[in-house]
Amino acid sequence: MMAKYFYITTPIYYPSNILHLGHAYTTTIADVLARYKRSQGYQVFFLTGSDEHGQKIAKAASAKKLTPKKFVDEIVLEFKDLWKKLKIDYDYFIRTTDESHISTVQKIFTKLLNQGDIYLGKYEGWYCVSDEEFVTETQINKSNNTCKICGGELINLSEDSYFFKMNHYSNKLLDYYQEHPNFIFPESRKNEMVNNFLKPGLTDLSVTRTSFSWGIPVLENKKHTIYVWIDALSNYLSALGYLQTNDKKFKTFWENKDCEIVQLLGKEITRFHAIYWPILLMSLKLRQPTQLLVHGWITNDQGKMSKSKGNVIDPRILINRYGSDALRCFLIKEIQFGADGKYNHEMFLKFFNAYLVNDLGNLLSRVTTMIIKYNDSKIPSFNNKEIKPYHDHLIFDFRATIADFQTTIEKYQVTNAVNIVWALIDKLNKLIDETKPWDLFKNQQTIQLNNLLNLFANGLFIISVLLSPVLVDSFVKIQHQLGIKATTKIDLDFNLNDLANNEVNKSELLFKRLDVEQELKYLNQMTK
Repeated sequence: MMAKYFYITTPIYYPSNILHLGHAYTTTIADVLARYKRSQGYQVFFLTGSDEHGQKIAKAASAKKLTPKKFVDEIVLEFKDLWKKLKIDYDYFIRTTDESHISTVQKIFTKLLNQGDIYLGKYEGWYCVSDEEFVTETQINKSNNTCKICGGELINLSEDSYFFKMNHYSNKLLDYYQEHPNFIFPESRKNEMVNNFLKPGLTDLSVTRTSFSWGIPVLENKKHTIYVWIDALSNYLSALGYLQTNDKKFKTFWENKDCEIVQLLGKEITRFHAIYWPILLMSLKLRQPTQLLVHGWITNDQGKMSKSKGNVIDPRILINRYGSDALRCFLIKEIQFGADGKYNHEMFLKFFNAYLVNDLGNLLSRVTTMIIKYNDSKIPSFNNKEIKPYHDHLIFDFRATIADFQTTIEKYQVTNAVNIVWALIDKLNKLIDETKPWDLFKNQQTIQLNNLLNLFANGLFIISVLLSPVLVDSFVKIQHQLGIKATTKIDLDFNLNDLANNEVNKSELLFKRLDVEQELKYLNQMTK
């Protein structure tokens, strides 16, 4: 069997403060896809990290009387603590202060300079402090002198700068969009790039600064610092060893045409990843990612969650109180991938009780209780000679659920994939109510009762495997209660009697019901 490869990245996050739910959302999606691909036998490389250079970091460090490196070192520890608590199983955490990254960025800059895609000039105009980018006249809110793209502060600058010849590649990028209609998901984001930026015409991009030094110096001209977008975007290559002595991972995961390369990002940075990044790759004569997956914003009652608004929530507050699985499941199931989603404490708590306690937790509790009570704690065998029509329907549903889930998640549609599994959870809960196993036991209809209990146990096993990329602790607990050694493998040609005679054990509840009013008080106090 030919080896399969999968490279998935998140944006590298800016360590100006602790991370919030939006960062947790992006990284959880990446983790779910990475875990699923590993379960399918792929060799996976999952990258995340931190973008540590720039004027904002230098100012923030100065305000705290720290060196920029000391400042980012402390915040990066917070990043890694969150990912550990959220059960993010990344393969590599890259920092733009890593020596290997610095070397790659300098070599990329030299390569582009030597081939004429970068030239030295002078910039005079408005600079967006938030995006760390010079802006055009059409991007300025003249009424309050802010950036139309991000709403951030603009300052007037005049300085020498190296420029990247963006417009040289704009038609080539348009052609690539035409030839690869699924390159950007959702399509609406691609249309924004075409109509708002590519068709009006790209201006050459300023890629160095001389007014600050916290960054990577240009080898050919040390007074120039390479700033954010060439520095940051190049991390996806430097993490693999591009232009380094050991470039084995680069050959395995980027140069390998059979490797799927999936890059996750929030919609506010679409332009940088869907225009600057592909053009940089074209200039370097490298392949493009398989797909850019753009998700929406997480909003609350005050609008988009952002550090600048001060309305963010530290995800660790939720994880410490309710567990990582609860937050992971909420983010994946409740926020439709590709669209904006909303979070407030009441929504989260009601989701917890409805889906995790009432649906999944209750199903596990009912099934294990019945097997313990009606068959001496052993999962019974399935008697193929006593099949009823609804047995056949349910077995068909099992196989359809597995196939539909796999087809959907292979398209990276994580929300829809989880909802396919939840439809089976609902079906099994309803079937318990409709078939009334307690009456079958009372009337001594042993074969029919055993067949049902076997099907319920198999259904739970299938659910646990399919949800294992999301519920990384709970799937193990479900399988343990069913007497199964933890596994993330499931086959369409499963045998119902593979679970027969497993001894079930009803241990602690999978999820304990929350007192919503009491928990609201707690969360409001912790996040005010």
